[in-house]
Amino acid sequence: MTVLSTSLHVPVATAAASIAKTIVVNRSGTGDFRSVQEAINSVPDYNNQWIKIHLASGSYILLEGEGAQKTSIEWGDYASDSRGHDTASCGTFTSYASNIVVAGITFKNTYDGYSHTKQAVAALIAGDKSSLYSCGFVGYQDTLADLFGRHYFKGCYIQGVTDFIFGLGQSIYEVSTRTCRDSIRVHGSP
Repeated sequence: MTVLSTSLHVPVATAAASIAKTIVVNRSGTGDFRSVQEAINSVPDYNNQWIKIHLASGSYILLEGEGAQKTSIEWGDYASDSRGHDTASCGTFTSYASNIVVAGITFKNTYDGYSHTKQAVAALIAGDKSSLYSCGFVGYQDTLADLFGRHYFKGCYIQGVTDFIFGLGQSIYEVSTRTCRDSIRVHGSP
C-alpha cells in the first residue's frame, strides 16, 4: 500500500480550507477509479491542497464512505501466518500518514480468531494528527492498533475480544463505543 505523502487540513476546523478536488471510487466503473489504491496513487506527491476521496457503497478489499453501515473495507489476514505477516503488516487498513481524515467507513478483519488466537488488526494508525469520524473497527484480537501519534476518534464503533485497542498513541475517543464481543468465551472452547 502506498503511503500518502500529502498534508491535509480538516475543512471543518478552518473556514478558509476548501476541497480543491473530489475523486470518486466506484467498483462499477462509473467513478474516477475502481479501487481505493488507484485513487490514492492519483494524488500528486507533496500535494498541498485538500483532496477528497469519496467511496461509493460496497465492500472494498483494500476515505470518505457513505456511512460505516454501508461502506466496509475487509481483509482476513493475521500475524504469524505462512507468509510471515506481523502486527504491522496483517492489518486491513494501515496508515503511517500524518494529518489524514477518515469518515464513514468500517474496517473489518474477517479472520476468525476463535480457532487460533492470533493478532488480526482491523486498522493500524501510526501517523500524527489523524482524525477518524463515524468509523467502525471490527476484529477479534488487537482490533485497533493506535500505534503512535496523536489521534482523534469521534462517534466510532470498536469491537473485539482480546486487547482490542492497543498501542502507544495519545488519542482522544469522544463518544465512541467499545464492545467486547463474546466476552465470556474461553480461548480454545468450541
